Amino acid sequence: MRIFLAIATVCTTACGLPRDADGTLDRVRNGTLRVGVAVDTPWVTDSGGAAGGIEGWLAAEIARSLRARAAWVPGPHPRLLKELSERRLDLVIGGLEDSSPWSTEVALTKPYFEKHVVAVPLGENAWLVHVERELRARKPQVATHLRAAR
Repeated sequence: MRIFLAIATVCTTACGLPRDADGTLDRVRNGTLRVGVAVDTPWVTDSGGAAGGIEGWLAAEIARSLRARAAWVPGPHPRLLKELSERRLDLVIGGLEDSSPWSTEVALTKPYFEKHVVAVPLGENAWLVHVERELRARKPQVATHLRAAR
């Protein structure tokens, strides 16, 4: 009987996983996606107030998937990643690779193309899973965009 209760408790507790510590996925849905943008051509380009390039397109697609508006916040990597770690941003794009030394301060997605990743706040696990699903779903188009950008 104890084993049954332990299994039932684990199953009940695991429902709704993964979760966000601060509710990023729920807040962004039908709201605003705050995207830190560090220009790194061809991954991210400046498109006059918006982000262009491969990752600009990917971030816009992530926002669209949630019926959210993207708010682009330009800046250098160190400042943007600090703001992300402080949860003032939801996503940082800018040609980051999986070997980034920031991996202890922010969560990096699995590579969506070779070593390229995007960053999200640590502990926002549902948000991370959503972003990774969107990146994986668009993986075939990334190579096409990269060829067009070069």
